Amino acid sequence: MTILQIQGLTFLRVKSIFAMVIVAVMVALGGSILFQSFAPIDNEAQQIALEEKCQKIATEGFKIQIKYSEINFDTMPKEDADTLKHLDDLWINDCVTKLPGEKIFEIAEKAEQDYFSGE
Repeated sequence: MTILQIQGLTFLRVKSIFAMVIVAVMVALGGSILFQSFAPIDNEAQQIALEEKCQKIATEGFKIQIKYSEINFDTMPKEDADTLKHLDDLWINDCVTKLPGEKIFEIAEKAEQDYFSGE
């Protein structure tokens, strides 16, 4: 083999590797765009509304829980027990499953602070 043939083969290898890299980048970008089009849009207004709803749930639940030294649905008045069960279900289904853990703790702490500050 001559030097020109070796250089030609090397140039072809570099060219094919470069082409494969370009294709890989294009596929990755296309996949990212496709994934983003199917992912739900983060709607800040919906997030704020959910956080406000969860704050109300936490506040109401805390008001009931603070009345009792121990939560025992069998010994609590039926109305409080039913309300607390309902609030617990809402808290789990609407808040814990949809908000990040940090936000859940912030909401719970705010409910406690608001109660003890008289708000």
